[in-house]
Amino acid sequence: MIVRVLGSAAGGGVPQWNCACANCSAARNGTQPRRTQSGFAVSADGERWLLVNCSPDIAQQIEAFAPLQPRAIRGTPIGGMLFTDANVDHIGGLAVLRQSGDHRFTIRSSAVVREIAIAQPAFSPFAAPPHRWLSVAFDTTLAAFDDDDLVGTTLDVEAFALPGTTPGYDGRRRAEGAVIGFRIAGRGSPAAVVFAPVYSGITQRLRDAVASSRVAFLDGSFFSDEEMGARGLGEKRATALGHLPVGDDAGTLAALGGAAARTILAHVNNSNPLLDPHSEAFAEARAAGVEVAYDGMEVVL
Repeated sequence: MIVRVLGSAAGGGVPQWNCACANCSAARNGTQPRRTQSGFAVSADGERWLLVNCSPDIAQQIEAFAPLQPRAIRGTPIGGMLFTDANVDHIGGLAVLRQSGDHRFTIRSSAVVREIAIAQPAFSPFAAPPHRWLSVAFDTTLAAFDDDDLVGTTLDVEAFALPGTTPGYDGRRRAEGAVIGFRIAGRGSPAAVVFAPVYSGITQRLRDAVASSRVAFLDGSFFSDEEMGARGLGEKRATALGHLPVGDDAGTLAALGGAAARTILAHVNNSNPLLDPHSEAFAEARAAGVEVAYDGMEVVL
């Protein structure tokens, strides 16, 4: 199984268009890498691909990765998508893919995410033919819809609920299924990858998923709860935005640092000191055996 990190940043990317913070300035002057908005591509064979989230930067990400580019006058090797949440940085790419023509995407999310998304005119066409948008069951291996479905034929996929909220445009409601994670393996393989780029807390279910997997991509949005205010980027706290800070006392490093799985932080906000490889935060993560994702990163199991 192949996993490609299409984008490693949170909403807005790095640099963000209206930001001149230290990380955005470093990305502009080339001393830090540029990062597009968060998303992954997964394939059992390198031929057909399943997207985990689809950011507004999806067209740029496809052009940066030849296996996702069309192989005929019209077409795509992207066969389906999984959505962890309804945030625009994770579903906004659907508006970019509106010119899919007769190609059929099989999309899966929680029922809550589906309801929120298809209420938006830009996304609602993906719940109608030729596409199909399915609501997932939790804590079970998902069944294939048909022989053309990547899920259940070439990839084994489990979905599980995570604590979190709906997006800001939906009022940041706490609802079962507002945020979910996925555990994916090649069909019949024990070597799995966890995708949980958003959550507001660590549950035993997430711990179990990480413990039973080779690799885990986890929420790296913010290192501390107050980092945006400390950097003059607004007064919102990480927890108010539905994210568990990585470095706080009860954060991801304390809870999951040193896990047997290779642990990689994704969906990293432009405010996050983890983006600076010379920072204390980066050193702390490295000491805990935790990596920071970057655009173009690949993992092969």
